[in-house]
Amino acid sequence: MPLSVSKYLPRHNGLIEKIDFNERPICNHCNNPMKIVNTLIVGPIVGLSENYNVHVISYRCGNLMCKGSEDPSKKPENKLYPPKSDFDYEVHAKVAELRWRRKLTYEEIIIAMEKEYGILLNLATIERMLKIYEIGCSQKYRPEYVQKIQKNGGILLTIDGMKPLKGEPPLYTTRDDYTELKIHSKRLTSESTLKIKEFLLETKQRIDAELGVPIVGIISDAHPKQRKAIAEVFPGIPHCLCHYHFYTYVFKAPKELDSQLMTQTRKFLRALYYLNKEKNYDNQGKHWEPKFSFTKEIITILRTLSNWTLRPKDPYFIGVELFSRLIDICEILHYIITKLDIAEKHFEDEKVVRELYLEINGFIELNQKKKSELDRIRVYLSDVKSILDDKDTSAENALELLKGFCKKLEMLSLTQDCGSVETQFIADLSKFVETKGELLFNFKRIKGAPKTNNAHELSFKQLKHFLRKVVGFRTAKSYLLSHGERIVFVNPKESFEGILEILKSVDYKKARNLIRSERVLRDNIRFIIHDVKRWNSKLHSLMEKANELLEWLFMKN
Repeated sequence: MPLSVSKYLPRHNGLIEKIDFNERPICNHCNNPMKIVNTLIVGPIVGLSENYNVHVISYRCGNLMCKGSEDPSKKPENKLYPPKSDFDYEVHAKVAELRWRRKLTYEEIIIAMEKEYGILLNLATIERMLKIYEIGCSQKYRPEYVQKIQKNGGILLTIDGMKPLKGEPPLYTTRDDYTELKIHSKRLTSESTLKIKEFLLETKQRIDAELGVPIVGIISDAHPKQRKAIAEVFPGIPHCLCHYHFYTYVFKAPKELDSQLMTQTRKFLRALYYLNKEKNYDNQGKHWEPKFSFTKEIITILRTLSNWTLRPKDPYFIGVELFSRLIDICEILHYIITKLDIAEKHFEDEKVVRELYLEINGFIELNQKKKSELDRIRVYLSDVKSILDDKDTSAENALELLKGFCKKLEMLSLTQDCGSVETQFIADLSKFVETKGELLFNFKRIKGAPKTNNAHELSFKQLKHFLRKVVGFRTAKSYLLSHGERIVFVNPKESFEGILEILKSVDYKKARNLIRSERVLRDNIRFIIHDVKRWNSKLHSLMEKANELLEWLFMKN
């Protein structure tokens, strides 16, 4: 390790620590107390609160006639700092705590250590400290993990590819779903079958060499090249396809139509005259606004719908949902216009209401066929989901049910007038079930297996967030050095005292050799329109305002 800049910072107040035996050691040959033969001054050592020097006391038998006088000097155990390090155990432990418990990036650790303790660190030093700690965790926890995995019958291997930075090569990771143990990770130059196969072979070799346990099943995306590589590397092991990725594949064409419907709906709303009239008048130095609160509320809601953006809890058919909200508004406008016509009543904002209704109703009639097509596909997906989620049906019977449903849809597409997207969906679904349907139900053949590998992706969510915060070589370097070169047995909830204990028990010689070998407010309408219950409540309130307006008009005349 190069000399640390922190050694020469003005943190040294003359403190001297001793490394000595509690009692003077006894010679194994003559049973007499040994003699002090050397006092080595080491330092300064960088401590968490201050720098200090260390006196290391060495002993040897002082009897020249004893064989012990020829033995190497005896040194006490060093419990202050790791071998060949300028930083003591507490500094190492604090860096590990910041990384794993507080989930700080390397750059954030550097800032925190300087701000909180006045210690200057660099990326290379932090990497080395964290590697040492991870190896220490491996030495401590590996037997426990092996015991857990054996108790589960083996490893349920989940495989996931991710692209944390746009345009960068993919990162492939594997883990045990039962114990959440990360097995391997690697940055691939491409997602070819050959590269994925090489990665899986490394995973297999690592499991055999470091854990020595069987693989009972595999869960992966529906990626064709992944499936081929898995079949070659793990023949005979049940392979489960992630249901989430299955839905993503068969939903591709409907999703495009739904997205198109959402885009067209927003574009239509933004072009409505009365949504822009107030702003246009302001630009001309004039003033305009609706006279009645009902009309104001309608325009506010339409303007908000025109800025509809996808939120985490929004449903899959988001375009249909937006279109449905517009239908709800149109029905209220139709209701109040009908009442006005029957009673032959008029009011100042009547022109606004009628023109909005005519334009919105025309747009709805023009695009109603798209909504109906997507509604039918939504029902199909619901039926498919009920088959996939049935816990009581065996894998064989569930597959037959799904194949039967696909045949039913194929007959439907021949006998009824289906839309082009609906036809494409049925074809994609039938093709997937015919070629890969069995893999959808392999999770039923493995005890405790999930239906998706989403938990795998979630386990790396913090890591992907970290990767987005760094750039270039640091992304690959930090990721691979921290997570890819070995199986990580770190417990993120380990206390500071527990980290210290692990660091003091590390076999540093083995560790160094291993390292060397590797190298807005919630009541806002923008939120309400996304929540079905709150939207229905808003519609109820809007209808009350409409009735209040009608009642006022009837009483007025």
